[in-house]
Amino acid sequence: MWFWRDSYFQTLKDVAAEASRSPEWADYAAYCTEHERGLRRQAFAILDRFISRMESASFAERRRFVSWLLHRADLRDGSHMLVPHPLRKRVIDPTLAEWLQVEPASSEPHRWLGGYEHLKRAIELDAADEIARRRFISCILGSIDYATHSLPYGYIGEPRGDLAILAEAEAALPGLSSEGDRRCAAAEIAEQRRLIEDYLHNR
Repeated sequence: MWFWRDSYFQTLKDVAAEASRSPEWADYAAYCTEHERGLRRQAFAILDRFISRMESASFAERRRFVSWLLHRADLRDGSHMLVPHPLRKRVIDPTLAEWLQVEPASSEPHRWLGGYEHLKRAIELDAADEIARRRFISCILGSIDYATHSLPYGYIGEPRGDLAILAEAEAALPGLSSEGDRRCAAAEIAEQRRLIEDYLHNR
C-alpha cells in the first residue's frame, strides 16, 4: 500500500546507506536507520551521541560533514528528518558561522545559511553557484507571495521596493541550467509583477 511519507523514509534509507561508508559518521547513519524504522527515541539518543562527538571535532571534519549533508538534503522529501533541530543548532549553524570567518571568499556557507542577504552574497562570490541562484529566486518569490497573498484587500510591505527585488530574481534566471526551472520561475515572477502593478494602479 502506498503511504504518503514513503518518500521521506526512502530519503532516510538512501542517506543512511551513504553515511555508513564513512566510519566516523556511523552514528549519523544509525540515526537515519532507526528513524526510518519508526524508532524515534532510539534514533535521537544515537543522534545526541553523534552531535556530542562532532562538537569537539575539527573544523575541517565538521565542514566536510555539513557540506555533504546539506547537499543531500537539498530538494529532498523529508529533508527536515535529515537535518533535525538539535543537529542544526549544535553542529550545522555553528560550523557555517565559523566557515564564514575561515573562508570569507566561499559562497557555500552563505548558500546554506540562506535568506536574501546571504544568498545574494553567495551569487556575488560565485556566479556559477546554481544552488544559491535557485534558492535566491525562491527566497524572493516566497517573500513576494507573502506580500501579495491578501490582494486585492491589502498589501503587506512596500510594493515598489518589491518590484525592484523581483527584478533581481528575474536577472538571476539566466544562470539556471534547467529550462523548465527558468520557465516556471519566469511565469511566477511575471504573475507577481502583474499583481503588484495592478495594486499600484488601482489604489
